[in-house]
Amino acid sequence: MSFKDMIKSSILSSFGSDITIQRIIIVLAVSLVLGLYVFAVYRMAVNNEFYSKDYNRTLVLMAVVTAGIVLAVQSNLVISLGMVGALSIVRFRTAIKSSLDLFFLFWAISVGIICGAGLYILAGALCVVVTLGLFITGKMISPVALGLLVINCSTGNTADKIIDTIKPHTVFIRMKNKTVSKDNTELIIEYKSKDDKAIEEALAALEGVNRFSFMNYDRETRL
Repeated sequence: MSFKDMIKSSILSSFGSDITIQRIIIVLAVSLVLGLYVFAVYRMAVNNEFYSKDYNRTLVLMAVVTAGIVLAVQSNLVISLGMVGALSIVRFRTAIKSSLDLFFLFWAISVGIICGAGLYILAGALCVVVTLGLFITGKMISPVALGLLVINCSTGNTADKIIDTIKPHTVFIRMKNKTVSKDNTELIIEYKSKDDKAIEEALAALEGVNRFSFMNYDRETRL
């Protein structure tokens, strides 16, 4: 037997046909259970405004389908090559709303791959460790919680005084936008407050300020 034939034999022997009904049931059942676990974690971890039940159901099915694909790839060389060719032309056009959604999708696929390989303990340990990391990082307070001030004033001179007036009551302050028209000036200020009540009183007492509003700002910022 030549060296080439030995390589062919070793490759073909790695694709066994001993995929029994019992193994199929176990792999799909474990991947389903862990997929439901990912479903529950996603439901608890994601903000209600961005939660999508259809996307969450997709995570469960993604884990099961991926496990089935891995089983099929292990069973036959021809199937594995066909899968590579078929999946290489697939393009997913659905937009991912956030990086967290992308993470959960990758998690579900990873669970399916690991279960399909028969490494159930590793899949379970991965779920536990990922959950701990997810909720520990979720409890960490953002270094800077910013807000926006939208202020309408009568003159440009008043606009110049505003930042100096509220600066003592802030940790961080920065002008984001200044819109000047003939009759008034509008400011948008990004800030981190020490005391919102003090800022409100200072602006109310400042002559020339017509109106102002406080807005939440969801951008994550690190200074």
